[in-house]
Amino acid sequence: MQRYCQNITLVVLLLIVSSTQAHAQLLQWSNPTKIKGAAVFTKVLGENEKGVYILRYRNRYFSKSVVIDRYNHLLSPEASVTIDLKNARLIRVYMTKDGILLVKSKYNKSSQKNDLVWMKYSFDLSAEGEPMVLESTKVKDFGDRGNFRMRSSDDLTKLMLVHTEEFSKDSVLVHFRKFDIEFNLLSSKDVLLPYASENFVIKDFKITNTGEGILHTAYLSRDRRKVVNSTHSLYVWSDSSLQDFVVADEWSVHASKLVYHRDRDDVSLVAYYGYKDTYGTLGVLFYKLNSERTDGELTLGNFSNTLIDKVKVNDRNNGAVSEGYEILDAIPRSDGGMLVISEQKEVATEDDVIMVNGIPQSVSKNVYNFNELLILNYDDSAYVDWHKVITKNQTTVNDGGYFSSVVIYVGPKYLRLLYNDQIRSSGDVMEYTLYNNGKSKSSKLLKSELEFVAIIPSEAKQVSSNKVIIPTSKNRRFSLLKIVYN
Repeated sequence: MQRYCQNITLVVLLLIVSSTQAHAQLLQWSNPTKIKGAAVFTKVLGENEKGVYILRYRNRYFSKSVVIDRYNHLLSPEASVTIDLKNARLIRVYMTKDGILLVKSKYNKSSQKNDLVWMKYSFDLSAEGEPMVLESTKVKDFGDRGNFRMRSSDDLTKLMLVHTEEFSKDSVLVHFRKFDIEFNLLSSKDVLLPYASENFVIKDFKITNTGEGILHTAYLSRDRRKVVNSTHSLYVWSDSSLQDFVVADEWSVHASKLVYHRDRDDVSLVAYYGYKDTYGTLGVLFYKLNSERTDGELTLGNFSNTLIDKVKVNDRNNGAVSEGYEILDAIPRSDGGMLVISEQKEVATEDDVIMVNGIPQSVSKNVYNFNELLILNYDDSAYVDWHKVITKNQTTVNDGGYFSSVVIYVGPKYLRLLYNDQIRSSGDVMEYTLYNNGKSKSSKLLKSELEFVAIIPSEAKQVSSNKVIIPTSKNRRFSLLKIVYN
């Protein structure tokens, strides 16, 4: 009888352990490293069989002191290479199946043009071949490094380059280039559009696996220098044609994001919208093109009164939500719906007068406020299945919001949202889990009882279906954190 009871106890314990591990995670740290210099930024590039690759840089313009580091899978540093960026800035970095591609924009003194140059490194961080010029464009003004933008297809087989240049006072020339992954030119097109270059804005663009390019653009109407209106369009470029579709002529488009649908290899637009000439957000706008590329479908998902009551209401227009929400991510659902994750962000400048040796001096400071997270789960008819509002209230001064915002991990049946808890200045790292059915739970991922840890959300990356790698500041030293979800 005693042995029987022991066996029952053992089975129960095993069941408890297995149930707690079903949603458990493994935390792995690198050794803390002291970084020289006042400003060092670190961005996770990815992970493969060789190790973990990160990009270090001294300023946000990627124009000096750019370094690629390789860590092994136990997060110990193994190799490093410094990228030559004299009179240049880094445009894009791609981790492919057989190496790392870097694209930089560099001023050419002999031609007095901006050259777009690509280089390749092996996963051992040794240079392969000589740098090659992809494209050149004229310099608009002093310090200009070219308005180059580049994207890769989801399967990393094609690359798309778009850059603009002023053709005349009232027209802009848009250059389209498509390459394979080794930068062999596949097709190109130059289009002259009747817009002043300062009023034609490329908001975002994507390239599909079939090589079709889709651009989200905005044409700004100005009264003197003030923007009074904007018209948003989708441009679709294939090898044979360029088509444009006006997205929402009668609405004012606020935050927006192009979303890639992997299941059908297509792109749609998600945005917040409101009335023109009236401040405030009324809901979410969805726009998608039909497969024949002959027309587009606009669907509006209005905010309900229940949702509006839970978020900060716009003070200038009662009944509408603040325009300060930025779309962080939009995740397509298998049934045609969309999960939209957004964050309220605002930057305020405060002026003050201080006395220095009895002499008053004026000083300014930038205050960065990262407030609520708003998660909206829409079905295919733009009806909200459920929504969540998460209050963070992160406030920092003169740091660019470096430790603010949130890390988003997308799992098969749930989301994990990680952020620094500053509501009580505790220094804890919070983990908010949100399941497919709208249920949620919140817990402390890291506690600062023994050492202070702050994650850097903007530099983190989900590197696989069950792993996310996050740069952190651990007792004022740099450390990588890898989280593996079971």
